[in-house]
Amino acid sequence: MRVARAHGVTASAATRAGDGLLRLVTSGDESGHGGVEVGALATAAVMAPADADVSAVDEIFRRQPALRCVVLDITGAPRLIDRTWYESLMTGPMGYGRLLFSRRLLRDVVPIRSVVLDARTTVASAAAVIIEHGSAGTVHEAVLVAWTDGTLGVVTAAAVFEQLARHFAHQSMHDPMTGLPNRSLLMHRLYRADRDTEPTVLLYVDLDRFKDVNDHLGHAAGDEVLVQFAQRLLGVVGEEDVVARLGGDEFAVLRTGNHTRTTITALAERLVLEAAAPFVVGSGEDQQLVHLGASVGVARSDVEGSEQHRWPWDVILRHADLAIYRAKAQGRGRSAHFEPSLLVDLEKSGTRARRDVERRLRHAISADRIAVHFQPVVDLATGQPVGHEALARWDDPELGPVSPGEFIPVAETAGLVTDLGRRVLDQACRHAARWTDRTAAGLLSVVSVNVSPVQLADRGFVADVETALRESGLAPGRLCLEITETAAIDDVASAARRLGRLRDLGVRLALDDFGTGHSSLTLLRELPVHVLKIDRSFIARITTDRGDAVLVALLVDAAHRLGLDVCAEGVETRAQADALVEMGCDLAQGWLYGRPAPPV
Repeated sequence: MRVARAHGVTASAATRAGDGLLRLVTSGDESGHGGVEVGALATAAVMAPADADVSAVDEIFRRQPALRCVVLDITGAPRLIDRTWYESLMTGPMGYGRLLFSRRLLRDVVPIRSVVLDARTTVASAAAVIIEHGSAGTVHEAVLVAWTDGTLGVVTAAAVFEQLARHFAHQSMHDPMTGLPNRSLLMHRLYRADRDTEPTVLLYVDLDRFKDVNDHLGHAAGDEVLVQFAQRLLGVVGEEDVVARLGGDEFAVLRTGNHTRTTITALAERLVLEAAAPFVVGSGEDQQLVHLGASVGVARSDVEGSEQHRWPWDVILRHADLAIYRAKAQGRGRSAHFEPSLLVDLEKSGTRARRDVERRLRHAISADRIAVHFQPVVDLATGQPVGHEALARWDDPELGPVSPGEFIPVAETAGLVTDLGRRVLDQACRHAARWTDRTAAGLLSVVSVNVSPVQLADRGFVADVETALRESGLAPGRLCLEITETAAIDDVASAARRLGRLRDLGVRLALDDFGTGHSSLTLLRELPVHVLKIDRSFIARITTDRGDAVLVALLVDAAHRLGLDVCAEGVETRAQADALVEMGCDLAQGWLYGRPAPPV
């Protein structure tokens, strides 16, 4: 008996059959982590007789050019013959492989170690086994799958990891507790509706007095309420509506198409009634009724169904937020529609601060008063710095220190982000050109600079990078541009062309914050990047959440298969660093290694 393990992942019980065969039998406990069964990905195996010689398989591959694998039909111990391995065998030493091996029996030359997975094995478990065998020095381009009727199938490692990537993307765009779409997916749907010019209505739902449930009954009871309310929302909306959990006790319903104010008001009032019905939490003698309520804010992309004026998606969000505060101010447990008068009230209430921020930010950029701080990026294996990430910082004489989370969104909405990005790039290159510290390999360290999708879409972006390199004297190979993985890269082909030009210059490229947007290994293949940066939200839980540990380990392996280095963001503890080293992660940054600081 043997237990197959990969980076701390137990892939259920595995038994060894004769002649080195490894058969994995799943217990079905992996459904939450890549729960698609590997049998769904497999294709029927093309079998070769047990006593076939090497030339017989040569003929099979010649007749079927697209065929990747042949299975040698040895009772109890079938052996997988991968085309790549076979062609390497046929080439052989000095090109005489076909002459040396063509008359030998396949069973005498095919590697004895094959992997057979039960068709019910989850994709996550299958990937864990492939990783385990890869770390042991055996590279599997494909594995065998045993169906319940005794027949065999073949599934490629690429198919396994691609399916896992889809699961990873799904997880990053859905709330793990309720299963609803999360804020990121809602933003994408709003953005897509805006581009398609579809009329849109957003209903923002906030549970009233929810904090009391957590405080008095505990977070477990609060979680039960959230799950029950999610199910109630799904039960009252239409099939085409999107129900999302935005975080905490906040939900949203997105409805597209032409709908009257009366219809939307009726839906909003129904949501209020659903929240007012008692929730049952606990079980047995501990069962309790919880009475809450909800406030609902309504905003729409058009004005009373008119096509004469349309609000963009980010404005709809702000309008819905204003409407919900109106509902709460009116006594909670009710709904309110956005009205233009709310904007007037907003101005009167002193929230012109955003305009002040925009005005002062515009002046700070033009006066070159945006500073750049640097955070070290280290080689995980040695802990030695190999570079730094440049981060914009703003300390205004009147406003004081303004966080990037506040001023960068202002720069994006005010059309200032391209100028801001250009200033940061110029400063980062000038400072890096003066660095003399070297890595363990004797190379000068690299500076990483964030690039927004707005910058990337600008036709002059490549020229801006060339200018920054030329005027600073920084070698292109010492600059790494980090592209945020986001729905805002809506023209991937155009982005890939610009990035390709930068890569041709010698500039390194990274895909930043992977896992917070539309995570996809397909995106990694389409964009010519060198480095994948895993978002800090996944790193934070790798020592406490088994699911995140599985996904990060498998993502590291998949990125390596694509020839990419992997950098973990937000590493704060030694335990996290040790876990990442075990997974084979290459680079890391976070407070464990240093906080952002001004250049020395």
